[in-house]
Amino acid sequence: MSVKVDPVYGALRAGPGRAVPFAAAPLDDLAALKAAMPVPSAETPMPEAVGGAAGIEGTKVSGAGHQHPRLTSTTGPKSADPTSHVIAASGLATVTFTRTFDLPPGLVFCEVPPATGSMPAQPATFRVESWVREVMTPTPSGKYIGCVVRGWRSQALPTLNALSLTAILTAVVSGVNGIVSALTGYNVFGASASGTAFTCIAVARSDA
Repeated sequence: MSVKVDPVYGALRAGPGRAVPFAAAPLDDLAALKAAMPVPSAETPMPEAVGGAAGIEGTKVSGAGHQHPRLTSTTGPKSADPTSHVIAASGLATVTFTRTFDLPPGLVFCEVPPATGSMPAQPATFRVESWVREVMTPTPSGKYIGCVVRGWRSQALPTLNALSLTAILTAVVSGVNGIVSALTGYNVFGASASGTAFTCIAVARSDA
């Protein structure tokens, strides 16, 4: 079914005996309508914020394929780099974030199975030994791009052997002194963490 414009009567004719009157909108109205229509925005979407925020731009919309800025950096061992995220013999490992941070980020470390072998029975613990900044010398400055991690592994308390028990039974004072001597200065995290693989999650702070 064809539809044509009747230039005489100003109507859309859909067939014999059927016509819908129409009038072209003024050019000013068409321009106003076009200006009010939303258009794709070329701006990068803003990152999340505490409490959120309502959009105030009513004439722009996010285009297809838009991406919000990443707030976190999640890294871990890499098969192409056996030393990545693995505690070295020095007890240290260097982590490079996948994004920069204006302030020291919040960090979470988690031990994961090594590439070879099995998980040790005793758990490991980690801490940030120092930060890696954009400029390290002469004075560290700029954004935070990584950190140096130190790892420890816990170890069991000294085992009381037959000789220790005999000492307790034969001389109480001597036996107690022996136990105290064995425990004094004992480091429960003194086992080597060398070879420990881990993941690192760094999150941008929300108090800045």
